[in-house]
Amino acid sequence: MHEHLPRRLPALAALAATLTLCALPAHAQTQPTPEMRAKAYKVIRVCKADIQQFCKGIEYGGGRVAQCLQQHEASVKPECRTALTEAMTP
Repeated sequence: MHEHLPRRLPALAALAATLTLCALPAHAQTQPTPEMRAKAYKVIRVCKADIQQFCKGIEYGGGRVAQCLQQHEASVKPECRTALTEAMTP
């Protein structure tokens, strides 16, 4: 494991939860499934550079980072766009 990863885990977990909850219909927002978590962590991994470039300073929670990525969809890397689309699809 990377040395800097433990200090980033809370932020990464918050983003994962945010992306997961954004993918759910409002009436189904309960505990995320392992599949939803896996999709969210993939977004974090694949979109790391795009998050740093386009969403720096965005507060985690409430779907703000996912919304930021969507607003910059035309500019993010294709792999990030694909991972985000997959994460937002139930």
